[in-house]
This record gives sequence, C-alpha cells and structure tokens, in this order.
Amino acid sequence: MNPLAATVAAARPTAEGGHLLDQADLLYCLARAFMPPPEGWSVCDWAQPLQADLDEIGPMLGLDVSGAQAALEAECQRWAAAARLADESADSWLVEYARLFLTPPVVVPLNTGLYLEGAVGGTAAQMMRSCYETAGVAPDEGFHDLPDHVAIQIEFLARLIERGARGDKDGSAMATEFAAEFVHAWAGSLEQACAAAVGRHPAAAVYAALARLLRRALNDPSLQQR
Repeated sequence: MNPLAATVAAARPTAEGGHLLDQADLLYCLARAFMPPPEGWSVCDWAQPLQADLDEIGPMLGLDVSGAQAALEAECQRWAAAARLADESADSWLVEYARLFLTPPVVVPLNTGLYLEGAVGGTAAQMMRSCYETAGVAPDEGFHDLPDHVAIQIEFLARLIERGARGDKDGSAMATEFAAEFVHAWAGSLEQACAAAVGRHPAAAVYAALARLLRRALNDPSLQQR
C-alpha cells in the first residue's frame, strides 16, 4: 500500500536522472519499512526483500548500507532463536512494530510533529499537508494517519525526487525545500528515539539503523540547499 497517491502523470526520465531515480528508489524502500508490516509475517519475511533492495541500491548511490543490513540480520537471528525456544510461535513483526510505534504509551512516535514542535496535528502537520496539496498528491484512502507520519513524508520526498529525475525542476526544488524544512529536522530525533528504546525493545535497533541510513541519504548533494 502506498500512503500517497499521485494525481499527475510522470514524464520520461532525463538522461541525467539515473542517480536521482536510484535515490528515489531508496526512499521508497525506507518509506515502506516504516509502514506496518503485513499481518503474520516474521521479521525474516519482512527483512529479506528489504535486504535485497538495499544490496542493489546502496552501491549505486555510494551509500554504506552495512549497518542496516547487520541490524536486519541480527534481528532475524534473534527471531529464529526465539521461534525455536517457543516451538515456532515467536511474535510476528507486526507485533514488534506495534510495541514500538502503535501501542499506548507509544515508545517511538512516528508522527514527527512531536519531534518538531512537541504536538500532534499542529502547525508542522498542516504545513506538510499544504505541501502535498501543492504538489498534487494526497494520502491513500486506505492509510489512516496524520500528514506528519514518517512514511508519508519519506514517500513524498521520493516522489519529488523522481519528478526531478524526469526533468521537473519544480519537483527538484520542492524536494530540497521539503527535506531541509522537515525531514532533516526530525530524522536525527527519530534515530535517537529508536536507539533509546533498544534496551526494552531489541527490535528498535532495526529502525535506528534505517533512520541512520535515511540521514545519510539526506546528505546527497541533490538535497542540499544552494
């Protein structure tokens, strides 16, 4: 499920857009990773396609993805050990995700207004909604969350970068502005919140590593303000 649905047609990519398309692909992967996983999937079911994507995209962007890969592998091994001890009834990855991000009191917020201004549904969320509307995208009807959700923002940024790769200069400019105004501002706090949760919730190490990878991706020159 895509949290955002585009309402404009995509043009053919420019000859120089390959790097930007790879960058967009990475962000799409990270956006999906911060969405709830399918019910019943183990962490290994969830991690394997993500690992394959990171193995392919990371070298294309010159990004070191080894930290994320190591965290995914360690969590798979932890789950497998728990499954053996519990006669193959270890918790699904959705249960682990819910413990971190959904079950009150929420351990790690995915609504980034809490990092940016200490509130849910405040000014930051409304500004993000305005950005989505200006760009002609809207939240998927099946995704019920606020506009400041981590996954929505990352996918929106990926869409803008993809537009830039296809020759849309406005898309490139908006991507740079959106990254600087919002995603750069909360990515470090998200990583820190995940890292702080590892003691009680070892699965948080996976999301800390993914947030760290997101921060590195944001350092791409194409997203730096000039």
